[in-house]
Amino acid sequence: MLRKSEIADSTTHEPHETRWKSLAHLLVDRAARHPDRPALTFLPDDSMDGAEAEQALTYAELHRRVRAVALRLVRETGAVPGDRAMLLFPPGLEFMIGFMACEMARLIPVPTSYPKPGRAMPRLDTSVADCQPSVLISDQETIAGIDSNRLSAETAALPMVATDASIQEDLARPDSLDDELPLGEIESTDLALLQYTSGSTSDPKGVMVSHANLLSNLESIRQAFGIEWSGDDSDDYERGLFWLPPFHDMGLIGGILEPLYVGGHAILMSPRSFLARPMRWLRAISDYKATISGAPNFAYQLCVDRIDAAQADSLDLSGWELAFCGAEPINADTLQQFTDRFFNAGFRGETFCPCYGLAEATLMAASCRSGQAPRLLDVDKDELAHGRGIIVRQSSLGETVPEASQASVSGDGAVRRLVSSGRAAHTMTVLVVEPDARRVQPDGEIGEIWLAGPSVASGYWKREEVTAEVFGATLADGDPAETFLRTGDLGFVHDGEVYVSGRRKDLVILRGRNLFPQDIEATVKGLLQANVLQCAAVATTGRTGDALTIAAEVSRHVDSEELPDIVRHIRRAIIDDHEVDARQVLITRPGGIPLTTSGKVQRQQCRAMIEAGELAARYQWNRNRFIDDSESVALPELPTRVTREEVPEATEQITVWLLAWLSAHSGEQIHEDGERPVRNASLTPETPFAETGMDSLTAVELSSELEDWLGIELTPVLAFNYPTSSRLAAYLAETLAGGPEQDAAGDIQSDIEASDLSPEELEALLSEIENDS
Repeated sequence: MLRKSEIADSTTHEPHETRWKSLAHLLVDRAARHPDRPALTFLPDDSMDGAEAEQALTYAELHRRVRAVALRLVRETGAVPGDRAMLLFPPGLEFMIGFMACEMARLIPVPTSYPKPGRAMPRLDTSVADCQPSVLISDQETIAGIDSNRLSAETAALPMVATDASIQEDLARPDSLDDELPLGEIESTDLALLQYTSGSTSDPKGVMVSHANLLSNLESIRQAFGIEWSGDDSDDYERGLFWLPPFHDMGLIGGILEPLYVGGHAILMSPRSFLARPMRWLRAISDYKATISGAPNFAYQLCVDRIDAAQADSLDLSGWELAFCGAEPINADTLQQFTDRFFNAGFRGETFCPCYGLAEATLMAASCRSGQAPRLLDVDKDELAHGRGIIVRQSSLGETVPEASQASVSGDGAVRRLVSSGRAAHTMTVLVVEPDARRVQPDGEIGEIWLAGPSVASGYWKREEVTAEVFGATLADGDPAETFLRTGDLGFVHDGEVYVSGRRKDLVILRGRNLFPQDIEATVKGLLQANVLQCAAVATTGRTGDALTIAAEVSRHVDSEELPDIVRHIRRAIIDDHEVDARQVLITRPGGIPLTTSGKVQRQQCRAMIEAGELAARYQWNRNRFIDDSESVALPELPTRVTREEVPEATEQITVWLLAWLSAHSGEQIHEDGERPVRNASLTPETPFAETGMDSLTAVELSSELEDWLGIELTPVLAFNYPTSSRLAAYLAETLAGGPEQDAAGDIQSDIEASDLSPEELEALLSEIENDS
């Protein structure tokens, strides 16, 4: 149990901050105290090579533009204090103009995903239906590109205000007009933000975040990260650089509002810019001397996979003081690989700051402290499954692990390495509770993580019942008036630090994206109609992290020879609807999937049965093996580490693997009667993939399988960019060796001159990032 943070605030206290009741008051104060300091800078995709100029606003310019748009909202829209305002912006500075204008006009901003010109926007429509806004705020180009026929009637009927309709006039408006704004009426209990949680578009939940919640969490972040207040006249201020979208709570609060809170400079780039060329992110940190940046775990892994040693050594990351990591499970190997790759550039392991949080707690709930290498625990995997965090070994990031210390427990010595999420944030109480008994667990015992403190939001918008369930938990032996937020996450406390071990709730989190299992199950049920009796979508543990597994009960009337096609149709439908591929699909007989007494699917028990091999399958497909025509065999060996001298040998080795895989490209298929697929013996290294019958589904399967075996992140368009086994093998061997040899120093920056991603691949990756929270 962690009753608030015991870490004293070592940073300088600034008395001005005690006067702020809201973000609007903060901006007015900052603009008056350091008007000429840069507040926001946006780096367009082509700005890194000088083709496009950066966009920037000082605190005074930001204040003037925000004030002018707020006046237009008050005068022209009919919106009144407390009304909701949808924010629909592409990457850039205009989002913050609209967001802060809402704060000044005493409206409640509701961030939504990036606009899709001429396309339907279901997340926007469902949020509009839920919160009933009075206005939609955007920029002129986005408004012009909206196809009202692709929106719900409710969304299409909203009045729309463009923040950039009169920029020069806005900058010239006199300060006396501030009197028309309701600044004096803003209370700390007013809602500063309605943050819709990610996942199900059919059941959106808007988290009600007040000004008090937001300012409390910003102070918690400042103290955890050891950020000093910026002096009024000093040029020594914090510089944060971020690419996360501003409708993501980490992107908005951690990436934009925190630098503004301390009087610093927020430098922004688009997710597309990062995903196309990860080097852009680190090059910008290097060039702009950013002190703070952060992202989910997958972003650091992407940098390791796509930035070679020569490119890494061209950077200067010595000024990067804090690299936070959160929003998804944190992999210790990723943190170590990133540290090793960028060590010569000045990056150190103690720069990493893993943290834990969620939108319902505004953002941060627990965090490691600045300047301390993250702590790691190796725990017994079997004991962990039984609710106990039995520690095999303790270490810190970067610490050498002696071979002799790899102790064997539970027979085979299987361990799982957990990264500490640090101590409770400032003023936050973190408890680990046995959820059924509602009693606090002792250290080392796993339970549900419960939170309390001034950063915890008041609940979900117009969802009284679920608010009472999630935000109103009480301890069996505690004060009934003391309520807690139930996070749905599982973890334990060790030496005063929080270790997150899993999820009690059923969310499937892949690459930082929250997938609601009921949405995926609805896709399967809609596809199979009466032929499916029950369906469960769960996250199972694989070699490279969590992956999606589908279990479906089908009618006895479905013939066995139909099952391979059914699995293929299931996977294709899930890819089409949710843009993710399953690693495993199991078809069971009726009664195979565990249910509650009331008939609900028990997803956690189903997951445990699948991982233990106890779920009897009539037929199953797995992405990580294949079966030949006589017996189960392992795939041919694949290299995982390749030197420049070994590239030819690795190319040949990968070619053999690809030909073997293509001969059985439907994956592992196991029938109860032992029937096996037949290999294709006519393939050669130069056979075009198109002639093998490869379609988009097979391409997804191939890239996913290679990713599993090689341990590097790949994408489905690989098979189309390198359309034969020999060409794809050569590319993969070069990638494993650190990329093609470079003939000139100028080639070091090839990563930021030409993307190796196609437009289709970028869209697929962006669809994973561009989900709220």
